[in-house]
Amino acid sequence: MEIGDWRATAELGEVYRAARELGLETNIAELEAFGFTIVEPEKAAPAGFTDRMLEAVLALEAREAPEVVDMMNRPQAERPVYGRSLFRLPAKDAVFAEACISPVALTLAKYMTGASNHIYNSAALLKRGRAGVTRMHCDSVGFPPPLPPYGATCNASWILTDYTRETGTFFLVPGSHRYCRQPGPMDLPEVMGGPNDDEIGIPLVARPGSLFVFSGNLWHGTYPKEDEALRVHCAIMYARNYVFPGESFADIPDAWVEQHGPEFARLVGRNAWQGYGDEGPNVMNLAKVQRATVTPSA
Repeated sequence: MEIGDWRATAELGEVYRAARELGLETNIAELEAFGFTIVEPEKAAPAGFTDRMLEAVLALEAREAPEVVDMMNRPQAERPVYGRSLFRLPAKDAVFAEACISPVALTLAKYMTGASNHIYNSAALLKRGRAGVTRMHCDSVGFPPPLPPYGATCNASWILTDYTRETGTFFLVPGSHRYCRQPGPMDLPEVMGGPNDDEIGIPLVARPGSLFVFSGNLWHGTYPKEDEALRVHCAIMYARNYVFPGESFADIPDAWVEQHGPEFARLVGRNAWQGYGDEGPNVMNLAKVQRATVTPSA
C-alpha cells in the first residue's frame, strides 16, 4: 500500500518508506517476530566499507593501551567479556561515524527506537585465539523489570570476520525479546555451547560485512571460541531519546561533527534538550523530539 504523511503515525511513515526503498521490510518483520535480523553484506553497505572498518579497528587496537579500559584491569573471571574492547568509536575514526549514520543501520534503528534516537554506546570487540563464553544476558541495562515491550535500545553490530559456532559467535534465543525481562539463573544453560543448547538458543552464522541488528531485550551471549583466528565485530547501540547514554561525546570537536552532518550531530547529542540549567530547556529542541517520537508495535 502507499504510505502517506499520516499525522497519527508521526514520522514512522517516513522511516518505513526509507525501509521499503532500501529493501528492509523483511528485516523489519524478522525484528518484530524474532528480535533480530541479519542484513547480508551486499545490502548492508557499499563494497569495501567494512574492510575500512576492520582496518580502523586494528589501527585503534595498536595505538590504544589495553589498560585504558577499566575492565582490562580486572581478573578474567570478573570481566564481562573476553578479549579487547575499544569504546567511543565515533569520536576516533571517520569510518565509525559513517557506520552510525549508515542508511541501513540507522533506518532499522529508527524503526526500533524512534526517529529521535541517539547513540547509547559503541564498542569494537576483538578476540584472538581461544576464549570462553559471554554469559547470556540482554542489553536493556539499568531498566527495572518488566522491560518495555517496544524497542528502548537496539544493537547494530557490524560483523567484520566470519562468525560461526567454532569462531565463538553470538548465542541467540529467538523471540526472547518478548519475555520483557533479563534472563534469570534458571534460564542460563549450564555450559554455553553444551549439548543441550539447541533447546535454548541458536548460533548466529554471518559472513564478514553483514549487519546483525537486534532488540535490546533479546537474550544473547557467545559460544566458546575454539580456533586461533581473529574474531571482530563493531557494535553501535542506539536508544530512545529518554534513555541516558552510556558514552559521552561532548568533547568531539565541532568541525568533526559538522563534517558528518546533522544526523550525526543529533545522534551524539548536539541537539539534546536534556541537561539544561536555570534557563530551562531549549524549546525548539524539545519540540523536535516530540515530533520525531515513533512507537511501532511491540
